[in-house]
Amino acid sequence: MNDKSDRDILKEEIKDEVLEEIRKENLDKEKKDEILSKRNFEKEELSHGQKFLKGFDYAYEGLVWAINHEKNMKFHLLALAILLVASLFFNLSRIEMISLVFAVCFVLAFELLNTSIEQAVNLASGGKYSSFAKASKDLAAAATFIAALNALFVAYLIFFDKFIDFYNSVLLRITRRPSHLALITLSLVIVVTIFLKGVFYKGHGTAFKGGFVSGHTSLAFGIGTIGIFLTDNPLLRLLFTFLALIVAESRYEANIHSMPEILRGAILGTSMAMAIFGIFS
Repeated sequence: MNDKSDRDILKEEIKDEVLEEIRKENLDKEKKDEILSKRNFEKEELSHGQKFLKGFDYAYEGLVWAINHEKNMKFHLLALAILLVASLFFNLSRIEMISLVFAVCFVLAFELLNTSIEQAVNLASGGKYSSFAKASKDLAAAATFIAALNALFVAYLIFFDKFIDFYNSVLLRITRRPSHLALITLSLVIVVTIFLKGVFYKGHGTAFKGGFVSGHTSLAFGIGTIGIFLTDNPLLRLLFTFLALIVAESRYEANIHSMPEILRGAILGTSMAMAIFGIFS
């Protein structure tokens, strides 16, 4: 009898611990949502140019929200980064590269739409179970799944024969196309910057202002480092460095980014360019 009561007590303790963990997770989610809900969404009187730039901010906020709340978005961005790196090792034609990037972006776009539909259904159903709500979510998930299958099929068709001539592919891509290296480097800098901003999003920052990493600084130092690798002229190397520092200083001077955020951007852009050009150039 005593053993039975001890087991019941243990079960109750485990149940209480699980409920407490769930409660903490819900509180963390509510805090994040509360930060967003407190922002001012009243209609602003903006010029056409300001409205155009504001559209980028809204798109960026949606992307960051998806990265912050959806594990699949992290996986898709990681897949995009791997794809960009893999393209360095294979002799991909322009059409093949376009097909790959289009396929991956197709998956990203459908994942965003899927997330948007899920949020709209949750709002409309008030959190209550509905067979129609379930069907809507399942249909959106099915669309994303088909897009992912399409991306896998495209990757298979492109890369299957590339493994046969791997060594020559590396030589052709690396020695003859420094412009390709530059494009891949800057694309990776942008992808990683957005990824870090999304993962460490704390309710502030837009596409052009604020955030965990200074995107302008990371791009500036990435471009500057690429320029240093591509030229032997000491004056040009000094100018590339000077321009990157000016961009970083302007972000700090305008009080858009803190010094740690600017340093993270500088390290990201420089290290990414040094890694790719230092290894493959």
